[in-house]
Amino acid sequence: MKTKRTFLAISIPCSTEFPAMVERLKKNLQHEHYINYVKTNQIHLTLKFVGDTPEEDIPAIIDACQKVAKKHQPFTMDFDRTGFFGSNNVPRVLWLGMNNQPKALFDLEKDLLDAFDDLGYLRDRQNFVPHLTVCRIKQLVDKQFFLQICNSIEQKTYLHADVKELVYFQSFLQPSGPIYKVLKKIPLG
Repeated sequence: MKTKRTFLAISIPCSTEFPAMVERLKKNLQHEHYINYVKTNQIHLTLKFVGDTPEEDIPAIIDACQKVAKKHQPFTMDFDRTGFFGSNNVPRVLWLGMNNQPKALFDLEKDLLDAFDDLGYLRDRQNFVPHLTVCRIKQLVDKQFFLQICNSIEQKTYLHADVKELVYFQSFLQPSGPIYKVLKKIPLG
């Protein structure tokens, strides 16, 4: 049985503010060799990570997503705050999130997860925390300096998204980081 590593997401258009913030972090933290930064040209908000998906399941997944998407109208998102997964003691991911999270996003995500549940791709136990990964931290040379730099990031809008579609992606893991291929764009409304 052939499989593809897949996930459903909202593709986020990249403004100049976000890459500039990432470049400032890279410059200030150039001594930290165990931080992996996202490629700013492939930023996305994951709604459902499916993982290894049998190829014969993909048409049913796309069909289910299209049915859900038709019931939801476009909405906007502003990514304007940073935070960590892990803790200040052991930060693992620096993320960009939203102070004002749109109800439309949570309604859409719930309906999509219900549809995936119906297909046998059950939701995980974690609550949905809408975020964009800025970087993953494997290890830090100077944790206090890292936290000082991250805590000094100006809290402002780095990305704005007019959400009009979902994107079903295939992911290819590479040593240099993942590569994404669009399998299907699914319009809202």
